[in-house]
Amino acid sequence: MRRLIVQFGLLWWMVPTALAGMLDASDQPLVIWPNIPLISASDVEEFKLDRKIFRQLHLGELAPAVVKTNLKQVDKLYQHHKERSTDQIWRSYTTDLVAHYDQLVQKYQIKKPRLSFSFDGVSPAELKNELDLAAGPVATLREREDITGIIGFLTSTMMSGNQLRATLTLIRLKDGESISFMVTDQLHKVATRHAQLLFDELYGTQYPAYQNPLSGSVWLLPAPADQGAEVSHRQALLACRSQLGELPSVDELLLGEQAGPYHNGIILSAGSFYHTAESKRYLAGETRDPRGKIRPMRSDQALARYYCLKPIELPQPVAPVAAVVEPATTAQPPKAESVKAQKK
Repeated sequence: MRRLIVQFGLLWWMVPTALAGMLDASDQPLVIWPNIPLISASDVEEFKLDRKIFRQLHLGELAPAVVKTNLKQVDKLYQHHKERSTDQIWRSYTTDLVAHYDQLVQKYQIKKPRLSFSFDGVSPAELKNELDLAAGPVATLREREDITGIIGFLTSTMMSGNQLRATLTLIRLKDGESISFMVTDQLHKVATRHAQLLFDELYGTQYPAYQNPLSGSVWLLPAPADQGAEVSHRQALLACRSQLGELPSVDELLLGEQAGPYHNGIILSAGSFYHTAESKRYLAGETRDPRGKIRPMRSDQALARYYCLKPIELPQPVAPVAAVVEPATTAQPPKAESVKAQKK
């Protein structure tokens, strides 16, 4: 990766140098000098041809000498066409990316774009598909405190048919933080898709973090023998109580399904029923059934899956230790002998 970064890159000038996130919202503009190179990875179709050749050699359908001669000719033709087809793709990709990004800015009437492209001080002859990060000006740029430099490159892999998997990667020079945008589409659509993803990252609504509505409880998996199986309501209820929990209510099950496994929720198998504390069954996933997602228990033998919900035991606050107050000592009357001594 270090060699890859040294040979290829795109410089972004970002003000100020806040390193909270790659493209966090800020009042300061992002000015970019676009020079995005294309790095080709292995093509899926090439492996198919290789397997075919080895299969024919194994079956004796081709002579090794003939295969060697043919491969030399094919390599020359392949290299020739590859150089012609990919020599300037990086330039056309950059142009398409900038054009589609500007089109989105105009479409959504962004009056003060956070990000803009600038070729100031760069001649067309200098727009080459490489960048030497060890050069003096780039090293100076890395050390400056008023701007932040970011490099970017495009990695592509030809899939079956006319599909191209392309990943636009941005890496910040100061700390190595990166962000990537991957799409799989036809070659002439890749830049458009990347422009849309970049636009969404810059101007999309910044939602606050999701708050767990069941923060006072924790979800428990079913008993080991019950995982992935349907059991009776009584069996589910006993399993939850054995773990010091209870079956969730219909509302709690709905909230857990909405949160999902990445926000302290659960995964419900669509189309399956789940037991609830109200002795009803909850149907996971979407349904157009007029009976809805909540079905009454018509029999004790109605089977369904289940999760358990257990209250979180919060640590009890420790009562402050009261200060021990020494009782006030009362003055003792002087002994008679002492009084006599004082009189003398």
